[in-house]
Amino acid sequence: MMHDGDGTQGPMVPPVSSLALARRRVLVAEDDPSLRRLIVTVLEQSGYDVVAAGDGVELLEQIEKLVSAPHAPSDSFVIVTDVNMPKLTGLDVLAVLRCAFVRTPVVLITAFGDAETHAEARELGAATVLDKPFDLDALRSVVDALSAR
Repeated sequence: MMHDGDGTQGPMVPPVSSLALARRRVLVAEDDPSLRRLIVTVLEQSGYDVVAAGDGVELLEQIEKLVSAPHAPSDSFVIVTDVNMPKLTGLDVLAVLRCAFVRTPVVLITAFGDAETHAEARELGAATVLDKPFDLDALRSVVDALSAR
């Protein structure tokens, strides 16, 4: 319990700094190791706690760990995922999340940014789709905006 200024005990509230850190987590899924490292580095330099995955199955495992952690709201992180990955695509992962009513913001990145991919991403509720090659500052700006919600 925390003590109020008058000596009484109030409810236990986590420090604001821990709440801010929880909002600054990003999960990155990219099957190209070089691009994955680059994205992770840029986001870590921007102050994010980044968890990386090499495919859609690994991404879902990481999401499960986060959402099943005690006191972890399912919207306390942002996901950045490639569309074309082995095992499960980024669109598959997005569909699984939405079926499970997980409303975490998802940014899709793709080298195959045709109109059909963009339309399916919108229908599934992606926050945005960035076509490769994309500007890393643009990605950082999108993640900043989504993590501030």
